[in-house]
Amino acid sequence: MAFRKLLHRLTASDAALDRERLRQFCSDVPGVLPIGDAQARQEITVAGEITSLRIVPRAGTPSLEATVNDGSGSLVVVWTGRRNIPGVAPGKRLVLSGRGAPQGTAGRLTVFNPRYELL
Repeated sequence: MAFRKLLHRLTASDAALDRERLRQFCSDVPGVLPIGDAQARQEITVAGEITSLRIVPRAGTPSLEATVNDGSGSLVVVWTGRRNIPGVAPGKRLVLSGRGAPQGTAGRLTVFNPRYELL
């Protein structure tokens, strides 16, 4: 068993190992749902890591957009009227709760103004 794990770590890519570590970390947080299992229009609580952050103008006011990934999937988080939030940066981990909405042609899950806690 230990040999199999060692062989997997030696042959797997760094990105795959990072996804596995992130998925394991997020599954250890109590009361969260994997992002890959999250459904649109449902109240969700997920944990993940911010992979990208950008400021997007929406209707004349800025919005802070973050892509959050937990190893099983990703979603977009939008804080309207904000240019920055202290502590929210790429690489930071957080737990967030809100109602997901499908956005864009691909129907990517987006959560607007979620409740969040930095980990």
